[in-house]
Amino acid sequence: MIKRLLLSFIIAFTILFKPVMAQISNQDALANQFYNNGDYAKALTIYKNLYQSKNGSSIYYREYLNTLLKLKLYNDAEKIIQKEIKQNPIARLDLGALYQEKGDLASADKIYDGVVKEMQPDQFAINDVANAFYGTGNFDYAIKTLVEGRRLLKDNGAFAFELINLYRYKKMKEELTQEVLNLVDTQPEMLPMAKASLSKTYENNDDYNILKSLLLKKIQKNPQNTNYINLLAWQYMQQQQFDLALIQLIALDKRTNGNGGQLFSFADLLIENKAYATANKVYDYLISKGPNSTYYIASRVAILRCKNKQILEEKYTKEDILGLVADYEKLLAEFGSNAQTIFAIRQLANLKAFYLNQLDDAQQLLENAINFPNSRPETVAQIKLDLADIYILNNERWEAALLYGQVEKSFTNEELGQEAKFKNAKLSFYNGDFTWAKAQLDVLKASTSQLIANDALDLSLLIQDNLVFDTTGNALKLYAKADLLQYKNLNDQSLTTLDSIAVLYPQTDLLDDILMLKAKIYTKQKDFTKAADTYKSLISNYNQSIWADDALFQLGVLENDKLNDKTNAQKHFDQLINDYPGSLYTIEARKRFRILRGDTIN
Repeated sequence: MIKRLLLSFIIAFTILFKPVMAQISNQDALANQFYNNGDYAKALTIYKNLYQSKNGSSIYYREYLNTLLKLKLYNDAEKIIQKEIKQNPIARLDLGALYQEKGDLASADKIYDGVVKEMQPDQFAINDVANAFYGTGNFDYAIKTLVEGRRLLKDNGAFAFELINLYRYKKMKEELTQEVLNLVDTQPEMLPMAKASLSKTYENNDDYNILKSLLLKKIQKNPQNTNYINLLAWQYMQQQQFDLALIQLIALDKRTNGNGGQLFSFADLLIENKAYATANKVYDYLISKGPNSTYYIASRVAILRCKNKQILEEKYTKEDILGLVADYEKLLAEFGSNAQTIFAIRQLANLKAFYLNQLDDAQQLLENAINFPNSRPETVAQIKLDLADIYILNNERWEAALLYGQVEKSFTNEELGQEAKFKNAKLSFYNGDFTWAKAQLDVLKASTSQLIANDALDLSLLIQDNLVFDTTGNALKLYAKADLLQYKNLNDQSLTTLDSIAVLYPQTDLLDDILMLKAKIYTKQKDFTKAADTYKSLISNYNQSIWADDALFQLGVLENDKLNDKTNAQKHFDQLINDYPGSLYTIEARKRFRILRGDTIN
């Protein structure tokens, strides 16, 4: 019976109390809406009533106070702060904030300093004070609180993460650096976080020099600390002082008896930055670790890949290519043709096919490689794509189409399959089957690979735009022939064919496409000045062309990397960013522009 009476009382109380709570909730929401809309007078009326309601002083204190401050009702604000201080002494900080708002900085500082001075060695209480300062935007006092808190707690590692965040926000770079190094001392596992914090704050080489100076002092005191060496190597890498970074990474590898994995990854970064000489030093070191070391064979292959890129990016002679081929053949004679040396085989086949016209030898190398045991399906597919490319050079177009089709079928909806589909569409383009090629390209415009989607879109538009003005497609067939000739590295024949198009079809809509292909050929021939002039002609005369953004980007790259014209490179990257914000090249152009401007890129 008692239980039933109690249950009845609870139900009745809930029924009576629920509308009251709902009414308060609605008033709260309305006041919040007025406040967010800047209608502080209306918000104040509601918040005052809520504050004066039962228990409202503890629930609505902050909202009521903020509204009073917005309306500059400082006397009323001070009254409720003084009332709050009796219940919660930390509210003295609100009084300091009030004086600060009124412009009485001396009184505000007196209160703030008093609160910090009176703190007790209680980590949670210290954190509350720091958070209160942080919440009112008093970051300097938040830092002062945490530093004093360390002294009280006799713990120099306390509040490390809080201080790191504050130093980052305030861009106090020397303090941040020292704090990060202290953290790494006590918690080595935080090294990745330390690098991220520094890279987000540092803005130029002077900032990185702060780190270098502090690190060198620490290394002198504790040369066995591998984290210091790791950080020093990272610092050199950020400043692109690759040789100095290499020295530190080799020292780190030796002290930790490492397997060379970090150095092998570092070499990839060097090649990406065209620091080929330093990359070769990495591979030499890894090779010197002996045939039984983890990266010995990989480094023997990679050093040839590096040499390959270095030779082909500069002006080369036939003797250079023959020397490189001999190096690959020597490596394969030593280690055999197998799954471990497939990359070397692919590179060798590429050199023989595209640079020495030894098509049968190249085909034989790849046809054998397809059947290697223990090869990953993706690797076999890549070999098939390489072989199909060589079949095109050898005018075996049907065999090429079959291989492209096999890869596309095996890797449907994957990037390898999409690459095969694009190559097959390009083959149809070379054959003059423009309708079929365009149908395949239109599917690829939705490719998951942005590069393939962009290339497919460009070629599809090229076909579409030119068949509108020339339904016979004769001019486009000549252009496709010229494109195939340059693909085969028959560059002079390609240029002659391109020149004939404007003569035979003076009204053609292909003039911008011709300029783009010519610039590509001149770049392959290492005639960088002529390539740059051709890009400039395209940009100047056809700024609405589908190639305009490509031309701007490639022009900037040429000016920066080959012509040593940093000023114009920066100008053209900036033009691309502003005029073609949706371009595939915008992100990379922005990165290159910032580097040329002197920013630190992480």
